[in-house]
Amino acid sequence: MRHGHFAGRSLTLWFSLFVATGAIAAAVYGAIGDKYNALGRENGPLGPALTDEANAPHGGRFNTFRNGYIYWHPDVGAFAVWGAIGAKWNQLGRVEYGYPITDELTTPDQRGRYNHFRAIQLPGKPESSIYWTPQTGAVAVYGAIRDKWASEGWERGRVGYPTADETADGAFRRTTFERGFIRWSAGTGAEVIPTGLAPHEGGGFAGNVVNGLVAYADLPTGGRAELFRDPTLFSPSELCARFLNQPGLDDTLRNALLSRIRPKLPRGFGIHSQSNHALGKSCAARAELWSRSVSIRLVVPHNRLFVRVTTPDGFPGGLDPNFAVTYDLVVRTSITFPDTVAGSVVQGPITVQGLNVSEPQTHSITGNLAIAVNDLIGFLGGPDLFAAMRQGGVAQMSGVNTGTAQLNQKLAQLRSSVPAGTRIDLMPEADLVAVVATTRPAPPGPR
Repeated sequence: MRHGHFAGRSLTLWFSLFVATGAIAAAVYGAIGDKYNALGRENGPLGPALTDEANAPHGGRFNTFRNGYIYWHPDVGAFAVWGAIGAKWNQLGRVEYGYPITDELTTPDQRGRYNHFRAIQLPGKPESSIYWTPQTGAVAVYGAIRDKWASEGWERGRVGYPTADETADGAFRRTTFERGFIRWSAGTGAEVIPTGLAPHEGGGFAGNVVNGLVAYADLPTGGRAELFRDPTLFSPSELCARFLNQPGLDDTLRNALLSRIRPKLPRGFGIHSQSNHALGKSCAARAELWSRSVSIRLVVPHNRLFVRVTTPDGFPGGLDPNFAVTYDLVVRTSITFPDTVAGSVVQGPITVQGLNVSEPQTHSITGNLAIAVNDLIGFLGGPDLFAAMRQGGVAQMSGVNTGTAQLNQKLAQLRSSVPAGTRIDLMPEADLVAVVATTRPAPPGPR
């Protein structure tokens, strides 16, 4: 499916925006109008205009369209941002992240899409990017990490496409890519750390899929003692069961989504008690071994939200407006292992996103309700969804939490009985992650 329609034909709201009194007209002209014409106007990727041209921060102008935006600045001209890249850019603050300096373009390998941006308001006017593929979603790349990635050949380099936004990693800043990561610190600059693993069709890495974990300590005599074993810690059945069996998960999702719509409704409109949410009937999970960590991804597809809106007396039409959308719920986390027994095993943050949102199945929907539904795009794809689920006491990865705590207990016990600086090695052992505490010489090759 084309990326330019909000990844998976999400809520681009294919119906025309209208109210009871008639259609809303929006004015598009000048350089923005020229760009809109070049992209095919309402029949192009942007769809119909929703706003008149208006002032944008830092000396620019913009129009909002059903599926995205066109922004103009005298320093760069007019360029369009739409789809999943547009949704990501909106989350990042639009022009505070940077004015677009390209339209959405196809990458040379034809697999991905991207826009480049320029922060007009910052010293040096630094440039940044957002890249998208069906496997990775839309990811932001900027600063010294982006410069290093560009010097490597962008997505055609050693590490492929970005898979996660830049984050803190101890003393470093780090962006994760399909075949490794790029990290930066003021002392070292930017460096590429490839894993040597190839991307698989579903995103992430081929091979080194793990279902559990075993921990060992190498003995001075040459033997090896087993410290801890959980063969199903990362298995799909275990990860899915622990997530889906959380009490109140369905109700929390329903309440979180309805609470997002309710304030957007016009005066006199409300949410009918027949509105409901149903989790999908299936679940898939995958854990993959990286150089120093295990990444975990869980997907519950085809969740369905049904909303019936009550209307004020005298509203045109005999039936209350209603709509239904489906979406995939994607949960991600990771476990990072220390270099030595002096460190700790750390579980990364849990992220929850709603992706592949369907076009709304509607009856008697109004222009006002269209605006309310459209607001779900950023909510499903952004951090507020996870915050709402967490507030409801769900979205936990309890099995991962337990395994992390057990490993740290074993490391604490080891510290008093092994030499300082005892190294921690990670390696695959059948379908397990083998975590080995050792003082033996490191194997040859880069670490």
